[in-house]
Parts: sequence; C-alpha cells; structure tokens
Amino acid sequence: MHSGYEFDRMLAWGREYEIVKNQRAFALRDCVFGTAVLAALAAVTLPALSKVRMDSMRQACIGNYRFIASTSSSYINDNAGKMWALNWKAGTLNPMVPGTQYFSTDSEAQSYQAIGIYRRLANLTAQQTPVPAGWVPQILSAHTALLDYVNQPIPASFMVCPSDSTRQEFLDGDYSNLPASGGDGSSSVWRWIYSSSYQWDVYQWSPSRTYQAQAPWGGPLRWAAMPYHLSTTTNLWSFDGDTTLPGAFGPKLAADVRFPSQKVFLSDDYARHNGQTRYFAEQSAAQDLLFHDGSVRYFRTDSTNPGWNPQTRSSRGNMTNRFQFTKEADAFGALSNGARSVACKAGWYRWTRGGLFGWDVPRLSSMVGKLPSPGVVENEVNTGPATGTW
Repeated sequence: MHSGYEFDRMLAWGREYEIVKNQRAFALRDCVFGTAVLAALAAVTLPALSKVRMDSMRQACIGNYRFIASTSSSYINDNAGKMWALNWKAGTLNPMVPGTQYFSTDSEAQSYQAIGIYRRLANLTAQQTPVPAGWVPQILSAHTALLDYVNQPIPASFMVCPSDSTRQEFLDGDYSNLPASGGDGSSSVWRWIYSSSYQWDVYQWSPSRTYQAQAPWGGPLRWAAMPYHLSTTTNLWSFDGDTTLPGAFGPKLAADVRFPSQKVFLSDDYARHNGQTRYFAEQSAAQDLLFHDGSVRYFRTDSTNPGWNPQTRSSRGNMTNRFQFTKEADAFGALSNGARSVACKAGWYRWTRGGLFGWDVPRLSSMVGKLPSPGVVENEVNTGPATGTW
C-alpha cells in the first residue's frame, strides 16, 4: 500500500510526464530560423563592435601623441628652448670607452649615445648591443632622446600605436616576427624591439635649408647633409652634403619652427585607424598628425604638401621635381589590397620638407585630392631668412 504522500507524488509526476510528452519538439525550420536571426544580429552588431574597437584604439593612439607632446614641451622648458634630440658632440671623450677615444663627428657621438640609452633603459650588455659602424641613429632611433628624458624602462608603450600588432607583440615579449635586418643593412635586429611606430620631424637629423658651415678641417662653407631614402626594402639611406659638419645633427631651437601649427612633428608610417591600413604616402591614406604646436588633427595625405626630391640641391630649387619611390611590404604594416610593393608619387609631408622653415599643411586648395603636377610650383618653403630656393 502506498501512503497518501507517495500517491500524491506519483500523481504529480504523471501529470508532468503528460505535459512534456504533449509538448511539440523543435522542428528543423525553427533551428534554421533561429540561426538566421543570430546571423542577422551578428551582421548588424559585429561591424559596430569593430568600429568601436577601432575608435578606441585610435583614441589610445591620440593619447600617445598628447603624452609625447606634453613631454616634449616639458623638455623644451628644461633645456633652454631646445627641442629634444641626441646631443653628444664631436671632440668630446667617449664615456663608454673611458680615456681612449674622442668622437670625430657629431653623428659618431650620437650613435654611441643612442646605444647607451638602449643599454641603460633595457638593461642590455655591451655584447648584446654593439655600436653599428657608419650608423645614423637619428633615422630610426631619434626617439631615444625622449626615452632618456622620460627615463622609464623600455620597450615603452607610449611609443607604440595600439594597432601596430608587430610592435605590440614586442611589448608582450614575443619577438618571433622580428625583421631579418637591423634597419640599416646590419644584423642588429634587436633595435626593432625598442623602435617606435611613430616617425619624427626631420629637425633631429636634417638641417634647415639655410644651414651651411665650415668643416672642422677648414676650407669653404659646405652644405649640411640632407638624408633621403636609398632603399625602402632595407631602410638604407644616402646623403647630399657633408655629414661631418658640426651642428648638422642635434637639438634645434623650438623658436626656429616657422609654422608650428602647420608643421608636422609626429606621424605614423601607416594610416591604421580608418578602415584598411595604408602606407602614409599612398594618396588616399589618412591619419592623425601631431603638430609642433601640440595640436592633433586628421589629414588625408593628398591634402598635405607633396614635398620635392631631396637627392640634390638643384632639384630642391624650383620644388617641382617630386620624390618618387617604391615602398616594399614589411613586418610593421600591410600595403593596400595585400600588395607586395606600392609606387609612391611623392614624399608628401614625411621625407622632403625644408628643415624648420617650411610648412606641411594645408596644401594649395586647388591641388587637394590630386597627385603632384610637375608644372605647378607648390610653395612648401617660401619664407624665413633666405626665401625662395635653397
């Protein structure tokens, strides 16, 4: 005999069984419909989420710009109005080789200075970080001067764009994607670990257009060297002028910048935050630019001044001979549509600006959106102590 309690339980279970048995199971069409709804929701939300993520990374990148701007301003205040740059000089004793070696040129002195900063801030040994022969540190390692001023361990996150996935890996200690070259044809690939996504104004390693001086051994006045890209594959450079002139490399006065609100101080090799990544010199590339006055503004490349060919002083004179070069794909940013290389029709605001005297934006309004025309003089440089040609 079942007790009343057990009977009630069995009766309740039977009712639940009848309810479940009579419920209709999910049909195949219900599953298909549910999947379609989820797919539609994903199609609507994923692009929005992607845009939110891109916008947040752009804002983080702009935050890097603003930190660098404020730190640079602090440096100027602390250093008698001079902008930060490597500043060791020729004729001084090499502190890294005590009592035995005097620097013969500014460039040699600043090579040792940059490597010394790397060693101290990254806790590296002399065996790990030899000083490359014939190296011009201002090209890839100009930022070491600011790192030295901030005096924080490196790699430094404020030097890396959040969308620069390769350098972000370096920040995380993953060096599997290091380029095969040290950037100057050497094997010193470790320097890429501490490199920056950002490229700096040429003031640290390129003279103003009026800069002439006498070489240490005397003789006539000589033009200070103007660097230009010899190969974008290995990042090799060449120079028109004399690299041994004192003062050609090193700090410059902030007051010498003729158009601080129109002259670019910092940018990226790649436009990373507006859809497909593009190399900066592609006509349709667009990115935020940091100017010498500390402002950050967004520009499409073909709305900036296109520059001119820096390879000879004669071609700089009329500013109609544009600097054309080919950029090869590298580890730090893909080219449009997965291309292995792209032909660049102008150096734009990056490589070919006249020292501290020229401006970079805005371009002539009639030329915005167009490739440079050899028949049109676009006056990047037409003011300062020596107006007109170089």
